[in-house]
Amino acid sequence: MSPDPVDALLSVHGVPGPWEPLRATGVANRIDATQTVVLRVATDHPDAVADALTDSIAAPVARDAGILTPRLIAFDGSRELIDRPFSLWERIHGETLGSVDLTPEQREGLWRAVGRELAQLHNRVLSCPDPKGYLDRPERELNLGPPLKRAADAGRISRSVTRATERLMDELRPHVAVGAEVRFLHNDVHEMNVMGSSGGALLAIIDRGDAGWGDPTLDFAGIPLDAIPCALGGYGSHNSKQLGDCPKTRFIWDRVHIALEDVLDGRENKLPLAECSASWIAHKHLAASPVCLPAASAAHSTHGSMT
Repeated sequence: MSPDPVDALLSVHGVPGPWEPLRATGVANRIDATQTVVLRVATDHPDAVADALTDSIAAPVARDAGILTPRLIAFDGSRELIDRPFSLWERIHGETLGSVDLTPEQREGLWRAVGRELAQLHNRVLSCPDPKGYLDRPERELNLGPPLKRAADAGRISRSVTRATERLMDELRPHVAVGAEVRFLHNDVHEMNVMGSSGGALLAIIDRGDAGWGDPTLDFAGIPLDAIPCALGGYGSHNSKQLGDCPKTRFIWDRVHIALEDVLDGRENKLPLAECSASWIAHKHLAASPVCLPAASAAHSTHGSMT
């Protein structure tokens, strides 16, 4: 890639005005923008090209279904102007949820809005033409034993945490494998892919580079556990059947999986077992909205640490 291709890429698509670099919310794209247009250029990350191709077909389908998604202005995967795919998008003037300072009430309202968008995505998108096989194939990892062993062997988690995690997984596993009816997924919903206003209004859900067909509860995997009740409230009880049996059990499983990956990558130094078991199961509406999980798991809770 040439040292600075931005001027040429904007010019060929007739985009006027000065531009500025923007802080990327992930690792797959370099981001630059004018006042009205965002330029995304794939980086050297191993997933960057695949994500760009997926986003190029998934985002327009979501937008056409009325989901809050930036408009794709142009996509170029020819590599004639540059040695990698690039795309131009409508600029959404807002901040990612992970970088904006909101009150607790505003955050709750924003996550409810995200839940509404997910329900609409799961209900409205019934097809997504994919002749070249660009879409991802979202699946849940059902064997967390290997990453747990790697974390233990590397000394990232203690023996007591390892045993407690094994017990929790044993109790969750029978319910996790059940799954749900396949739906079209964003498959990467987290705080850095949710854009909102300074007042807490949802503006867009961005970066559909992992989109595909799968279990709809996977779209809750990156949502903080304490925000899931808000997201489910927005999703609506009338839509809850499409999440299948025991969806909250799968939320907990996915949280453990993500936490294990974060511990192995060095992004975290503990597993949130207290949050995943006692705090979530006992405190978060167990009586009002039972999770298919034995209450004994709360007794097994051990807050993970490096010791």
